[in-house]
Amino acid sequence: MCDCLFDSETKKTARRAFKTNPQLTSLEIGRAIGRSRQAVDRYVADLRATNLLDLDLKLFRLNQLGIPLDRMAKRLGAPRKTLSNHLAKMLTLAKWPNSYLSKGFTVSQVARKHEWPEPLVWSQALKGKDDLTRFKALDWGLRTWDLWNFNDCDSRFGDEWPGRIPAQLIGHILYFFFKK
Repeated sequence: MCDCLFDSETKKTARRAFKTNPQLTSLEIGRAIGRSRQAVDRYVADLRATNLLDLDLKLFRLNQLGIPLDRMAKRLGAPRKTLSNHLAKMLTLAKWPNSYLSKGFTVSQVARKHEWPEPLVWSQALKGKDDLTRFKALDWGLRTWDLWNFNDCDSRFGDEWPGRIPAQLIGHILYFFFKK
């Protein structure tokens, strides 16, 4: 009786191994399941691409926030050199969503199409615009009176968590209390 795996079984096993530990090389997985590195590369190519896109999006978001490379490397558990190589691609990463935004697609449509979080697309849509244009795009309306009452947090600016404050409040504070 043969103790070898069928091709479909080896593919499932390779994919499961990669999902469990993406740090494993194709050679290591191949040795464990009795397949070549090239075969394992074919089995996990889509998973590897998804992981790289996730890393690129995390890096893009942290870079937009102005987080230094050392802190990004520590937070993501990745070598600085790897992150530095990925950061070099950031300009092209933003090109596609910006292209669709300039053609009149909504932020929601662009976020769905490119599988980006909506707040990240908003950061691109509002980049380089003045405050009043940003307020108008967000449909917030500028409140000039001395009592600001915001009913809830804007879901476009992050997830729910205890202690979260409305982004509108931050926007108004920055607009009224900081000189440009």
